[in-house]
Amino acid sequence: MPFRVLPAEPSDIPDIVTVHQASWVDDPIIGRLMPDVEPKVKYDHDVNYYKDKFEHKALTGTVMHKVVETETGKLVAFAKWKYPYSLTPEQQAEKEKLNLGRNYPPGTNEKLCAQFFHPLDTLRKKYIDEEKDYFLHLLVVLPPYQRRGLGTLLIREGLTAADGDNARTYIEASPKGLGLYQKFGWKEIDDIVIDMRPHGGTGMASEKCLMREPGAGFA
Repeated sequence: MPFRVLPAEPSDIPDIVTVHQASWVDDPIIGRLMPDVEPKVKYDHDVNYYKDKFEHKALTGTVMHKVVETETGKLVAFAKWKYPYSLTPEQQAEKEKLNLGRNYPPGTNEKLCAQFFHPLDTLRKKYIDEEKDYFLHLLVVLPPYQRRGLGTLLIREGLTAADGDNARTYIEASPKGLGLYQKFGWKEIDDIVIDMRPHGGTGMASEKCLMREPGAGFA
């Protein structure tokens, strides 16, 4: 096999950010969240985001996997999961003190961020039991490597753990990725719809919320 799935490490952050930014640029919603942020500022913002996720993974259940080319070692895809977790009162107090929520650099479209993230957060609270459920938060593949089965490799990695725990798995999907997730047994349970015309887009854009029961499918 020309690719391998490995645990992601903090030293991978620069490559993770490169893949992240290259893969979302054409997304009808995410691609318009930070339209006027300077590239260096956006890069530093994203680096700090992933640094926080690695440093405080015990407080958020974060588990990250990467796909690398076997021959070159190049990182070409990654997945960010939230595995089930629970916090002691001391850990919960530490998490609240750290304020690990979102922060936006100058040039962010804060109105669109509110229209997008507020309903997503509401639906996550509605559907996810953080002590029992898995959550595939991000699945990102560098554009030249898309449609080569790398997303499938990363999905299988997490679903093997979820099925082993007899746990449900939640995900949010753009229409572009919906078909892949349905092959693994995810079912649509809710969605958000945003009129993108006030934000420089065309028409309506949607994000689907899906839940997979344990053992539902394994493409």
